[in-house]
Amino acid sequence: MIDRQFAGIAAAMLALVAAVGRIEAQQPAPLRVPTPLLERYVGEYSHDGNTFKVVLSGDKLFQETTGLRRALEPISETLFYMGGVFTAEFVVDQSGGVTMVTTDGIDVESRIPRKGSRAVQPPPLPAPAVRVPKSVLEQYVGTYEFIPGQMGRTDLRVVVHLKGDTLVRALGTEHRLTPISETRFRVGNTALIVEFVVDEAGVTQVMGSGFQQLLARRRSKR
Repeated sequence: MIDRQFAGIAAAMLALVAAVGRIEAQQPAPLRVPTPLLERYVGEYSHDGNTFKVVLSGDKLFQETTGLRRALEPISETLFYMGGVFTAEFVVDQSGGVTMVTTDGIDVESRIPRKGSRAVQPPPLPAPAVRVPKSVLEQYVGTYEFIPGQMGRTDLRVVVHLKGDTLVRALGTEHRLTPISETRFRVGNTALIVEFVVDEAGVTQVMGSGFQQLLARRRSKR
């Protein structure tokens, strides 16, 4: 049975995977990370009362709590594949503090500090803030359906609407989209980016990158 303390984090990280089903994607070739680097990430991590451990066994990292052990497969020296569409990135700050940033690359991002560390924050938005004309934002409003073949489910929808002059996206949870340019937006208070591509066929929403990337096409307006 999964430890109650871990349930909140586990539920948040697995919410979108449960919603969209299993996404088939080719994973990167195995990478060997030097053990001294892996040792930097070992410890107890806690956020909002939820706690788990990152442990080193041989030359591999594992995330574990009572009754659950998940291997962290390296993609780079700091980025690890957790399963499904989730990755975990370890960010070490100047004081030696460590934050584990878990994300599906699309909608969910959790920043979980190691015990005794302060969670790193998303990078600041470029200044000055980008102002996108409302007429441009209105082009992106609508209901988006995922392009077939990316997931098991076919009934999941992404809804984009305007609140005043602000674009808002709902995919399980609702997030404000802050413009970085007229086509690229930051998702809520995260480092995640979504891009809108307009062509002759309509509007496509590009979410995530690499094997985490998903494409959704806006449903035709009638």
